[in-house]
Amino acid sequence: MATVAFGSVTLGEGRTKVIVPITGESADELVEQASALAGRDDVDIVEWRADYLPDAPDPEDVLAAARRLRGVLGDVPVLFTFRTAAEGGLQSIEPDAYASLNIALVESGLVDAVDVELLFDQAAGDAVIAAARKVGVPVVGSFHRFDGTPPVHELVGHLETMAERGCAVSKAAVMPADAGDVLTLLQATWEMRKALSNQVVLTMAMSGVGVVSRLAGEVFGSCATFGMVGRPSAPGQVPVEKLVPVLDLVHDNL
Repeated sequence: MATVAFGSVTLGEGRTKVIVPITGESADELVEQASALAGRDDVDIVEWRADYLPDAPDPEDVLAAARRLRGVLGDVPVLFTFRTAAEGGLQSIEPDAYASLNIALVESGLVDAVDVELLFDQAAGDAVIAAARKVGVPVVGSFHRFDGTPPVHELVGHLETMAERGCAVSKAAVMPADAGDVLTLLQATWEMRKALSNQVVLTMAMSGVGVVSRLAGEVFGSCATFGMVGRPSAPGQVPVEKLVPVLDLVHDNL
């Protein structure tokens, strides 16, 4: 199975890694949330959802917040994400601003990975991917559907396209209407793992019915899952203190 390092944490080896989002709406609130995560042994990676910051499109303001976060989190890996409104985020952003913001962060040395949305402006996304690869920052290509679950072939196609564009991790999150949609997501994960064994995959079905995909993703080839400490950033996230024992149980029995 393929692996990729986010700082000191390697995705694709050992049990499913736990990513916890922080969603502070100011630098002070981000620091408070990060302080609650620092030193915990049940949090592997912190995802910084920068779209929650009112000043997020301004690279200088975001870099100032990044410096404060790094001071609190130390060597805990940080995944930088500006989730656009089209894929469930809080803000819309122009392509040039999206590229400038993400490139500033990857070149700063303050984050360990960066999220690039598959369906956002391709030129902007490719610019971020190129800048990240130049400085050795892994890219998580991402695709989100909050209004349904595409068929298996479409999901696999999206995941493969992320790999072709140079993303180290292919991520998909979908909204299931029923258990059949969860099976679709898990089937796509398994088929992607078989088709591209050298690509790291991260998938989940959201909401309550999709929780099983967050708990047992390792069985099907997903390398990580998103848990919560405090407030969730997406439907169906499980508190980490409940999540980790299940992940350990699944891993120990594989």
